[in-house]
Order: sequence, then structure tokens, then C-alpha cells
Amino acid sequence: MLKMYIDNEEVVCKNLLEIKEEMLSTSSTILNNCYPKSWEETKDYVNNFYYPKDYSQCRIYNNDFLIFCGVVKNTGNISLNPRDPKYCSLEILDYKTFLSEGILLDFVIDNKTIYEAIEMVVDAVKDYGFVLGEVNINNDQDIIGAYNTQNKSAYDVLQYLADISGAKWYTTMVDENTIEINVADIEYLHTGPTIEYTKEFFEDYGIQDITFSYSTNDYRNRQEILSSQVFASIDYTEDMMSTGYSREFTTSTPIGVIKSITVNGVQATFGTEEDKELGLDVDFFYKPGEARFSSNDNNDIYAAGTQIEIIYTPLIQGRQVVSDADEISRINANTGRYGVVERYEDRNDVLSSEELLNIAQTYIKYKGKPEIILKVKSYLDYQTTVGTVVHFDAPIPELDQDYLVKSKTTQIYATGDNTYEVFYIYEMSSSFNAEKAVNWFDNQRNKTNGNISAGEYIIRNIDIEDSANIIWDNLTITEITVTGDNVLNAPLNAPFTQ
Repeated sequence: MLKMYIDNEEVVCKNLLEIKEEMLSTSSTILNNCYPKSWEETKDYVNNFYYPKDYSQCRIYNNDFLIFCGVVKNTGNISLNPRDPKYCSLEILDYKTFLSEGILLDFVIDNKTIYEAIEMVVDAVKDYGFVLGEVNINNDQDIIGAYNTQNKSAYDVLQYLADISGAKWYTTMVDENTIEINVADIEYLHTGPTIEYTKEFFEDYGIQDITFSYSTNDYRNRQEILSSQVFASIDYTEDMMSTGYSREFTTSTPIGVIKSITVNGVQATFGTEEDKELGLDVDFFYKPGEARFSSNDNNDIYAAGTQIEIIYTPLIQGRQVVSDADEISRINANTGRYGVVERYEDRNDVLSSEELLNIAQTYIKYKGKPEIILKVKSYLDYQTTVGTVVHFDAPIPELDQDYLVKSKTTQIYATGDNTYEVFYIYEMSSSFNAEKAVNWFDNQRNKTNGNISAGEYIIRNIDIEDSANIIWDNLTITEITVTGDNVLNAPLNAPFTQ
């Protein structure tokens, strides 16, 4: 028996009930024509109004097993016709919504391991009912650089931490008060029951239908990453003399990080322009990314001929190329033509060759072969969860592989009084890119709110602009004579009037 409660009041809905779960999106369900079950005693659906407030708690049980739990959002879709029933249509979002809607973080992750950083994020949102679940990643003890979480949601920071560790993160409902946050490398994701392509398996597990789609959208087998701001592998040492009238000194290449400055052989102090704005009093200031540094305005200008030596790590142009040789050969064999299908990015939001290489490798890993999407519709007998890996023993060799369960839709049909029929629809991806490219190259949410700063950019050349010549066959051109002044006859407030 299916039971639904909103703020501990049992409610019913007359139409199809669907619960949509996705790996990184907030799970949701729509309750159409929803009203308190108590109304069925009087059968008065016209004179009573039902409109629970936003953030009312909702839970759905099936034989005392929790199916879904969340909060009411976007309420108020109710007819005000005095002759119509005053049902309410509600959207229910699970508590995962608080990872993006809840408190904004305000701390710096500095000199912490990836595991410790994940702990810090989960601890910041524990009052919403989040707890740390499984963390199964190979590099969880790697130290990450300083990362400022100020004005970022927990969702954004978890995205960032998953990106730099090459892992996936997802949530699991424990009970109506608790949600686990899990992070795992692909090889450590849970596995679901294998799908066998046999008549017996379909009948035994209630598989109603399986369809697949084959997509080469944004497909490339060669990735080239360019950057104008990559740290050089060696430090530069440059000597210069003061002119006696200028505070500014020019270097041969843009400065990444200054290691030391000496004036006539004596060590000088230095800081960034941001340090200057904060009131730091040092001998020299510089702005990373610019080929110059300047002396303190509060100090005297160095006399002409003063020897100044600077040692710094410069920012130089970087380039990383990664190719998928097998896919290049496949394209070549299928077409008889050169098999490289290429994409490049010009970006300045990463500062090391290692990061450039990671971006290129990740692109090939996730987009270096066509993506296959399986859609499986089943009864109760075949069940798995979002974020699990499922193998399909398929009759077509290209389909015989592992798939990541990308989304799960639970369809509940009312078949009578207190009786329901339940179906599951799973969408599975062969590319393991279930969350719309939560990786280095395509996660726009992370780039806008995470590691992209003012003045930084990403330029992609995915497809060269297509153009074609139009050739007219048996074309006849007739010249039309204009009469009058050819002014558009239209009201005064219309466009294109004289």
C-alpha cells in the first residue's frame, strides 16, 4: 500500500506519480490533483482548498519502506473556479536541493588532502541532514592547493573536488532525516545486476522494453589544449638597472611567481598588487600574468644605475595534445580517409602543463568514442540505483559493455483503491558521463562559480563554421519596379517605420 504524507497529513493524488532521480540533479516528483485523504470521507472536493506551504515536508511510503522524501516547492497551482475541485499540483524536491540552495560556504581549503576537504564540505552542511558516506578514490590523500569556497554552494565545491580527483559524487537517502554524500572513482562504483539478452531474462525480471541510441555529438578522437599562461619548468633570472626616474621594471615574459628580488646584492621584499591593496608594505609589487613589477610608491626612486636582479617563474605558452589511436584507426578504416577528428581549446584558467594534460586526457576519456544510451523499462523485479555500473550482455558487439546508471524514473499508476502498479525506467550511459560532463572541459557551472576568475577565458573550436555555395539551376530573375516611396505602411509604434 502506497502512502504519502505532507507535514504528517496523509494525501493522495489521482494521476500518474513519477519520481525522477539523476546522479547530480536534485530528485523530484510531481503530485497532480493532490488533496488530503480525509476529504474522501465527505467527498467535498469543491469547498475545501488544499495548498501546503513551500518547504512543507513530504514522504512517500510503500509498505512502510521509504521511497522518497523531500520538501514541497512551487506550490499554488489551484483552480479558483467555484464549481471545480480545489486540488493542488505540487513539485517535491528531495533534500539534496539544500546542497545548492542552502548556506553558502565561507572558508579556505588550504594544505588539506582531498579526503579532508570533502569532510570540511560535508561538515558545513551537516545541519541539513547530510553525512559523509563512502569515499573510495585512489588519490584521496593527495594535497590540494589553496581553494577559496567563499560564496560557493556545497554543490559547487563538491563538483570541484570531484573534478580534481577524477571521481564521481552522488547522494544516497538513508532515511527521512539523513542523506549520505558519496565520492568514488569509476572502478569503485557499485555494480548492479547484469542485463542478459534472453527471452527468459526479460520474462523473469519483468523487462518490458530496452532501446538504445547511438550519439556522436561533440565526438572527437584528438584533443589539443593551448594556454598562454603556463608556469615554465625552469626559473628565469634577469638583471636590470634603475633609470633613476621610473618605478616600473619590465621583464622579458609575464611573471607567474617571483622567487626573489635583490637590490645591489641585498635581498628585497615583494608582494602582489592584491597585497598592496590590503596595505602590505614591501619594496616591490607585481601582478601575476604581467611582464612588469614596480617599486613601492612610498619609497624613494632607486638611483640611476642601481642593480636589480629578479628570479621568477614565468608564464609561457603551453600546449598538450592527446590522441586516441584506436578511434583514429577506426575512423580511417570506416571512411578510407585521414581518421583524426579534432577539437582544441585555448584557455588561461590553468597554470601548469600537468593540468593541461589532464584536461586533454579527460576529454578523450569521456568523449573519445561515441556514446551509447540504453533505456530500460522494467517492473519491480529488476531494480538498480542511480550511480551503479551495469553490464549488458548484448547481441551487438558495440553494445556489449558496462554502463553507468544515469537516471531512474519510478512510475506509479493507481489501479484501484489503495492498489498501484510500479514501473522503473533507467537511462544508462556507456561513456560514464552521466552528469552532463562533470569533468575538466565541460562543466560550465564549476567554471563560472569555481575556478574561473576575472580576465580568464576558455575558447573552444568544436566545429569549424560550415559554408556552401548555392548554385541555381534554370534561374530566371525578374526585376520589380518600386512604386511610391516604398515606406512600410504600419502604426507609429511598429518597427521599421520611417
